[in-house]
Amino acid sequence: MNAFPAVEFDVTTASEAGALIYWQRKEEQSLEVREDSEFRWLLLDGVVQSVLRHTAPDELCLPHQQILRALLPAHAEQVLHLGLGGGDFLRWLHHRYPGVQQTAIDLNQQVIHLYQRFFQQAEQPQLHTQDAFVWLSNARQQYDLILIDLFSDDGSPAPLFQAETYQQLQKNMTAEGKVIVNLLPRTEQEWQRVQQLLAHCGDVRSVQIAGYRNYLLWTEPKQLPRPVTT
Repeated sequence: MNAFPAVEFDVTTASEAGALIYWQRKEEQSLEVREDSEFRWLLLDGVVQSVLRHTAPDELCLPHQQILRALLPAHAEQVLHLGLGGGDFLRWLHHRYPGVQQTAIDLNQQVIHLYQRFFQQAEQPQLHTQDAFVWLSNARQQYDLILIDLFSDDGSPAPLFQAETYQQLQKNMTAEGKVIVNLLPRTEQEWQRVQQLLAHCGDVRSVQIAGYRNYLLWTEPKQLPRPVTT
């Protein structure tokens, strides 16, 4: 007999479904953790940030994560996460890349606390409570993969549209490294700006997530021109 297909997480009802197991409101920002028999999830101002399936904690459950998973390099030893949420990719990459060293930066100490209390599994990342762009400006380590998942109010934060950010990212990438940005542009011009700036780090690709404002933008190693033969 075939097993029943896994239940999919319903983003549209997430702010009201399940049982509320944690709630905090501070400085006009609310944080919630809810759960039911299948999932536990984190909401920031009513928007789902992370989802954990109880029976498969390293599974990726959100639509954009399925696309992002296909973009990941075959191997990585050092991974940097700018933005933490509930650590969905920390959990998944722990299994994808055995022995990987992961570093995660988030400005919100309470988000880090909720990750450790409700979502952390076997992975043991280095966690830093700091503005991600300030931390990046002082970073010396090079990374095989840099994941950027940062939001401010109704869009992406201002430093994602500044050239200095991408100059620093370039310094922090290995030769074959990759940068992936989950972007929430307010205008088409913001999306175009990030495409232009990300070219500091490699050949740029992008895709819009169906049904969402988000775009995923990522780099591939720049292809050297082929020598001309005569």
